[in-house]
Amino acid sequence: MTEAVAPPVSASAAKKKFATPPVKIACLSWYVLLLRSAPCKSRGRECVYKPSRRGGARVRRKPRPIEELQHNPAFSGELPPDEATPQDPISVQNYIDPGAGLKQLQDFFQDSDFIFDTLFMTGVPGSTSGESASEASFNFPAQPIPVARTYKSDQAILDAYYIFIHPFFPILPPPSGMSLDQAVPHFQNDTDGFQDEYQPSTPISLAISAVLALVPCANDTNHLNKESVVFRRRYAQYLAQCAVESIEIESEIPDSSTEPPKALNETPDGFSRPQFHPGVPVELESIIALDILSVYEYAQRGNLKKMQARAGQALVSAMSLSLHTCADDDAFAEAKRRIWWMTYICVCQGSIVSNTEPTFSVFTPSYTTKYPVIQSDPEAFAVYIQAQQAILSATQFVIELNKTVKSGGDMTRIYERMKEMETSLEPLTTLADAWVLQATTTTPVDPTEEVLSRSLRCMARIKLNSARIKVHRYCAFYDMPVFSGKHCDLKSKSEIDNDPEPRTWPACSCSSMVALPSPPMAGPNGTISPPGKKSPHSEHSPNGSLLSTFPFSSHQSAKICLKAAINIAQSFDDLPYPNPFGQLCPAPCYLSPTSTIVCPRTMPSFACCAMQCAYALLMVNHKTRAMYTENALTTPMVESLLLRLQTGLASISATLENYATAFEALGGMRDQIRSVIEPTMMFDPTV
Repeated sequence: MTEAVAPPVSASAAKKKFATPPVKIACLSWYVLLLRSAPCKSRGRECVYKPSRRGGARVRRKPRPIEELQHNPAFSGELPPDEATPQDPISVQNYIDPGAGLKQLQDFFQDSDFIFDTLFMTGVPGSTSGESASEASFNFPAQPIPVARTYKSDQAILDAYYIFIHPFFPILPPPSGMSLDQAVPHFQNDTDGFQDEYQPSTPISLAISAVLALVPCANDTNHLNKESVVFRRRYAQYLAQCAVESIEIESEIPDSSTEPPKALNETPDGFSRPQFHPGVPVELESIIALDILSVYEYAQRGNLKKMQARAGQALVSAMSLSLHTCADDDAFAEAKRRIWWMTYICVCQGSIVSNTEPTFSVFTPSYTTKYPVIQSDPEAFAVYIQAQQAILSATQFVIELNKTVKSGGDMTRIYERMKEMETSLEPLTTLADAWVLQATTTTPVDPTEEVLSRSLRCMARIKLNSARIKVHRYCAFYDMPVFSGKHCDLKSKSEIDNDPEPRTWPACSCSSMVALPSPPMAGPNGTISPPGKKSPHSEHSPNGSLLSTFPFSSHQSAKICLKAAINIAQSFDDLPYPNPFGQLCPAPCYLSPTSTIVCPRTMPSFACCAMQCAYALLMVNHKTRAMYTENALTTPMVESLLLRLQTGLASISATLENYATAFEALGGMRDQIRSVIEPTMMFDPTV
């Protein structure tokens, strides 16, 4: 069939038309019409956009020639040289540097319509057209086509939420039954069918879909290919941006654009659309979406500023609806409790990963909403929330410690605070060590939520032990850096190298480790420099004004850090995997019975804990190698310790590798761990 030839259009006119993404207010008008189902003519305006279901490619008034599209790098099949590098300078205000060690992905295009057209516009090279048919007729080898995970209905998205997200981020009520994954692969070149497919249109369905789009399709044999990763990234960002726009639109008043004085006198309209979940009121769905997008901005895009902004917006919305003082006992009571406390978790997490003071009162007694309840384990949510509070307190301790050391201030308050923290953390970690976990690592989510109980207790144990490392890390290891980049509140080697002043260390009582040789440091290429004969700590005497000493010796603190790190590594191994097909299987779970891809865990809220664990294990490893001669390293006692250290580091590396299957930003932490642990390996990691 002969294709119609587009009428010629001057290059200058076309260039002017697409010099910038579509204007936001145009998108806003179109979405208002979509959600309110009101014709344009009823408001006396000319209809500019063609009606579609969730933003399909629009029919332009003056179609552009294919040749012009081919010269547009935004629409071409060729990828930019480096997707992670901004093309134009981006203001420092938009990003937190160095981003807690996360890879930061650029804001390629902010407008969802432009992103969608870039991904799915018919006529883009590589799309379904006569070109692909002619290549097939000449028997050219089939090229791998990028594919993304999509779903055909809200119910399918909800089922996928319970499989991939709920075990790690339980913001919705328990499921009514077992969920099975109903993912539909969407290929990048399948543009014709996409316009007629179901598309999510509500904030919550779009936010969930954005996270799910990052999970590779079960039988995608090229999911690690750069083109495939970039396609999933762009599609997920398109959905995330649509979710943000949809949240704005649902709070929009049409008269605000035409008759602002009249808008002030109007009562906001209620929501006329159906609920996404039968147990969640529609007005709470945007809060859920913002919480999910907060984790998305952190784990996928490495943008701490937007992470905190999304969580902060969710907190304000939740408190405006009095979710923090909810005493209801109706059908929506459990949903309100989960939404409030998961919002609380998200805001706390923003402060933890950015190493900043929280922007709200964390421990105020005015939060009277009861903790959510799991049928199989009523206390699971309580211990998880308490663990989050504990690690936030430890983060505040680190902030106060760093400020005092930097200013040379009085350390007395720091010592007292350290004793208080250890007094509260030690019994909590001891209790966590005695927990008996329910279910298995491959148990599917069901109405009893046994696997959720397992997950929450594992995450609580990780956070409690990480808090303990934060409290003792300075006294144990003097915060000597081992990573080339800054991760959470861990210092980078560059910070020390660029500091011309010698470091002064406050004395720790009975500091048995001060006389040890300095730990070998991992270089940028992963090589380890030999230890020096003298410790840098012994060369710089403590500040004479600091007459007091830490309440723990460095030996005691190092031993506490080692035990905590081993507990963290074990708890990471005990975390469940998503189970897409609802059948018990040996660990780990794969995306399907025929897939070779291990199911990635999602919604990571403890990547910084992994770095704390790796830091403690590496420092003990360095200290051990520095203390003992080469021959002594083969003695049973030393060899056993080094094996335990290596096993823990391998667990952390495998955990971050699993997360990085879906979340690109965590690949920065994974790569950093790899670079420093490979030189320490003295045993076969498969053993």
